[in-house]
Amino acid sequence: MSDLPADRQSPDNAEDSQGDEGTTANAAAEPITDSTPAVTVPASQSLQEAIERMELTVDPACVPQLDAYCQALWGWNEKINLTRHTTYDTFVRRDLLDSLHLADLLAESEDVLDIGTGGGVPGLLLAILRPDLNVHVCDSVAKKSRAVDDMVKQLHLPVAVHASRVQDVVDDLRFHSLVTRAAGNISQLLTWLKDYWMSFDRLLAIKGPRWVDERGEARHRGLMNQITLRRVAAYPMPGTESESVILQFTRER
Repeated sequence: MSDLPADRQSPDNAEDSQGDEGTTANAAAEPITDSTPAVTVPASQSLQEAIERMELTVDPACVPQLDAYCQALWGWNEKINLTRHTTYDTFVRRDLLDSLHLADLLAESEDVLDIGTGGGVPGLLLAILRPDLNVHVCDSVAKKSRAVDDMVKQLHLPVAVHASRVQDVVDDLRFHSLVTRAAGNISQLLTWLKDYWMSFDRLLAIKGPRWVDERGEARHRGLMNQITLRRVAAYPMPGTESESVILQFTRER
């Protein structure tokens, strides 16, 4: 099973079936086999090792707290389903990689709201990577919000946790950027936010290769009217031939 969120999975690569071309009535074609044993790369034994394998640039001061986040997340994951990224390598390839690219797009001291934070990605990681940010996270699933609130307390992060829908949060508070990963498709996001654009400047959504189809559906439903969409970042999805993108949505004033 892929460890990507549903909207970020790439198609399976099916092997082409081989025909019998080149055989004769007197000689059957012998199958060609590769006797070279597959090379198995051992799992990283530490977060720092996984970061170095991916050749990512992470402030060394952040690594201990990122590691503590992993331990807190995986501890909660034994009680409720929060993530499939339960090794250092999958955490770095998915969660940390996405959060680093997103962090690069945020200005100094922005007020940020993570929509549908789930296990705290990207919101808690942004708070660790960019302590200058004023981070809020929300999730309407109460048990997930409780888990994230406990992680915030364990890590002593200055993050506000809202156990509510994004509409309820932006009805009371204003933000520079809303951020999200896998909380919903483009049509769902724009439907949730259609009456609240005065409460934030932009929406940044981390998406996989299906984003083009999602955009087409949103246009068909008239949800892109007066919305400007820009692809502000694109980077390879490790282990696939696809790429992740970060899309920026703004409302024409």
